[in-house]
Amino acid sequence: MKKILGLDLGTNSIGWALIEQDFSEKKGNIIGMGSRIIPMDQGTLGDFERGNSVSQTKERTGFRSTRRLRERHLLRRARLHVVLQLMNFLPEHYAREIDFEHHYGQFKEDCEPKLPYLSDLPGEKAHFLFKRSFNEMVEDFSKNVSFLKDHQKVPYDWTIYYLRKKALSQKIEKEELAWILLNFNQKRGYYQLREENEEENKPDQLVEFLALKVVEVIDSGNKKGKDETWYKIVLENGWEYMKTSKIPLDWKGKTKEFIVTTWLNGDG
Repeated sequence: MKKILGLDLGTNSIGWALIEQDFSEKKGNIIGMGSRIIPMDQGTLGDFERGNSVSQTKERTGFRSTRRLRERHLLRRARLHVVLQLMNFLPEHYAREIDFEHHYGQFKEDCEPKLPYLSDLPGEKAHFLFKRSFNEMVEDFSKNVSFLKDHQKVPYDWTIYYLRKKALSQKIEKEELAWILLNFNQKRGYYQLREENEEENKPDQLVEFLALKVVEVIDSGNKKGKDETWYKIVLENGWEYMKTSKIPLDWKGKTKEFIVTTWLNGDG
């Protein structure tokens, strides 16, 4: 009887089997078998296949950055809760789930209500608070958006984007403004993290924020991949740059904002 060890070596798994085989008698049996899965996400697996080493320091830094980002968000939210409560901007059902006595501005344990939705009883379907603004949005959409003619439903959550636009020129309810501010607060922080990781502008760099009018959009005829086309954008000050798009660009006559970095020589 011969013992044979068989291995199946994959990128993130190993299979094995140990058998006994008598070739003269043409018989054998399995002594043992099994497998070991090596858990790796797609990014780690790709680095492994390319032979890239994994830096534990880099991995810890990534986790620490994520943790700090969340801590900043929770602190900003708690402070904003306190301010909005002092101004009486928070809906009653939302405010009563926040601790304003011991942990100022933080949600009570096992509580995290949604501001625009109210449910008085457990298991009851939540009631959307801003139905009037939602109906205004749907009426406005029906004049300009064709898919509403097919009786497709519009999500309640779209109302916040309608309110953000409306608030620029019209009065909205204080609870609606609180919803908008908390939404902005939730998204705030990504650029803050990016700025911490970026080096400060070097002395030989000039960074400017410009708003320039587009005077011409020219289809170059060149393709990027199957779906994207290269367009030459001509700006009012004579600058030109190339941009890809899957749809024809209708920028002509419109004003666009740009971040322009200029490298300076020794004498400026």
